[in-house]
Amino acid sequence: MRVAGITLIATALAATPALGQVRADPGVVIGDRVAVRVNVTLADDETPYYPVRGLALQFTRPASDTVIGRTDEAGVLTVLLAPGEYRMTSARPFAWKGSWYTWSMPVVVRADMRAIELGRGNARVDRTAARAGDGRQPAPSAGNATPPAGGAPAARSGQRTTIAWLSMEAGGEGGLTRFGDGTGSDAGYGGAGAFVGGLGPVAIALGYRYTRIRYGGGLDPGNMRGVTAELRYHLRPGAAPVRPYLGAVASAGSWQGPDAVGEPTSDMRMFGGTVGAQFGLATSVRLHFSVTAAGTNIKTSPESNGLFASANLGLTFDIFSPAR
Repeated sequence: MRVAGITLIATALAATPALGQVRADPGVVIGDRVAVRVNVTLADDETPYYPVRGLALQFTRPASDTVIGRTDEAGVLTVLLAPGEYRMTSARPFAWKGSWYTWSMPVVVRADMRAIELGRGNARVDRTAARAGDGRQPAPSAGNATPPAGGAPAARSGQRTTIAWLSMEAGGEGGLTRFGDGTGSDAGYGGAGAFVGGLGPVAIALGYRYTRIRYGGGLDPGNMRGVTAELRYHLRPGAAPVRPYLGAVASAGSWQGPDAVGEPTSDMRMFGGTVGAQFGLATSVRLHFSVTAAGTNIKTSPESNGLFASANLGLTFDIFSPAR
């Protein structure tokens, strides 16, 4: 009887579709399986970026179990699948702004595969599904996110969920600086680092910048250093593979001449803007590139005004993020 009971339990488990969400980079081979990443987002003129949360996706192939996963708060699903050909379909329609969206497409699972992007372009859109008697139950959206595990209530209609996130940036930079009536622009190099905290697409970066002015065409060699504060707006937040942003930056610090002991320091202020983008290398590490242009004022006698421009290349490390 005990053997028969164990056999029945094993049979029941084998017949149940697998349900899974893992943390792994897309295309990575773990044992005999491949990590498959799916990003599901919707957009229109009013909402440029909306992650599809709580969408159940199922991966099926002949003579094999069906694997089911559900997108997280960032609209991201990662599952481990054996290499081969699958049919990926949404288990239920997803309702957003009066239309219902479903997805069904073939997927070839192999090593080094890229993340799969689902959106309006590859969805089947039904604008008449809300008629009476349809009988289907869509996954609520557009503020009515699917309740998470544990029975938490769905958000009210019209309410959008925002996700807090925090990351750390570090990188090197090079650029040009020009002050006063100098005969040219002086090249410099240095580095910058910052902690970036955000709520949805809006973020604040607090950091430190050091720049060494090496050549003295119109400015004596010296260095600039100071704390920076930057307000950013991310055009594609969350788990998008490319995340561009625009920002406004202010800095307060000091200018010091070539003699670190005998040369007095002068107060320095900078105000300007930044344009940047992050490129997804992994779930928690991204390549970061930005360009900064700022008007600069040094409280020398007389005061000296100029322009600081630099390009920064570095890495972003997620501390906690909707992409993880």
